[in-house]
Amino acid sequence: MEFEEVFNCSLQFEDPTTSQLIEAIDGNYAATITLVVATILSIITFVVFMEGEVFVCRKIASRRKVQLSFIMGIYPVFSTTSLISLYVPRASLVARFSAQVYLSVSLLQFVMLITGYFKTRDNMRRLLKGSILPLGSPPLLIFASCCLPKIPITEGNLLQIVRIIKAAVLQVAVLKPILWFVATVLWTNGSYKPGKIGLHEPFIFFQIASLLSTLIALNGIIILFRLCKEPLKNFKITPKFFTVQLALVLTTTQSILIAILISANVITCRYPFSARMRGSYIDNLLTVVEMFFFNIMATIWYRRLEGNIDPEDQLRRRYYAQLSSTYKVDPAIQIAMGDETDVMTSLTTSETSSRTLDNNSNEGKIVLNGVELNGKGTNGYHQTKDLENGSTEI
Repeated sequence: MEFEEVFNCSLQFEDPTTSQLIEAIDGNYAATITLVVATILSIITFVVFMEGEVFVCRKIASRRKVQLSFIMGIYPVFSTTSLISLYVPRASLVARFSAQVYLSVSLLQFVMLITGYFKTRDNMRRLLKGSILPLGSPPLLIFASCCLPKIPITEGNLLQIVRIIKAAVLQVAVLKPILWFVATVLWTNGSYKPGKIGLHEPFIFFQIASLLSTLIALNGIIILFRLCKEPLKNFKITPKFFTVQLALVLTTTQSILIAILISANVITCRYPFSARMRGSYIDNLLTVVEMFFFNIMATIWYRRLEGNIDPEDQLRRRYYAQLSSTYKVDPAIQIAMGDETDVMTSLTTSETSSRTLDNNSNEGKIVLNGVELNGKGTNGYHQTKDLENGSTEI
């Protein structure tokens, strides 16, 4: 039959079309259930992301909103591209290329988010002045930590250090898309065979270059994180860094490890999949499952006001929320219209203009705007009426 020839173990580097794949797994309940579960997980990941995106767009300031949206989008993008690779095996390289380009841009957005938490350069200098920059940070320089010096942060070298860290992350945003673009061009020519390891195969060289670029960027992000961890503890950057780091490391190293397992015959040909296709399916399935859990963790820490807005802004929002619950006024409208002073004045006037009347005696007492009015019988009545009519005489 046709699909038996397509999935022959001797054809290690030929991907089937979608119709051939569906024909091959027809009756294979394990493969069908696996595809259905992967589809459900990917849909849930996308729905959770969209809900968090709506929350961020409504509650967070404009520039920070864009940065948070890029970072939160890492997980549904990888989940969706991996799902596409499961259904359309021949689009696997193009889908992975698109996901890696998005990841590279998101890493730069993450660095901009961390530095943006300081709000101004002067504030950054004030908070980081006197800190120690550990050059011996994982993953690249951890073994040289005993030899490398620790640089004290001063006002003169702070901006230069931040520029170097941004450059370390920027290189992955430029280099990895170029690498994947060249790999896609070679793949269309038949020269690039994903998963095939050999001295004359471009796959291993592209993967090593991509891994080194990723490790350099990761090293810069770790240095930035260790430098800003204490000054920015109110912004909860530790779990945010953890979710981004996991996504970066796993998406880069996982495919290399699976390729090594294929070369070592740990992952072998098993009908209806060749060894390379089984490895690709395992990689994409793991990515879908991993992104499902990573997206949940990212939603917990990115989809919230605490840790994503400035403490002063958070206190002000709580203040207006209390006013809103008392006077039924939308706090967003108060902030947008600049009615903070008017609302506070109204609150003070309402409290000082309270009236008390003693109904248990014949003597009436009225307190109006801090002025105590006393009267008996008709005199008290006329005093009250004069005030109501706007008269200044008592």
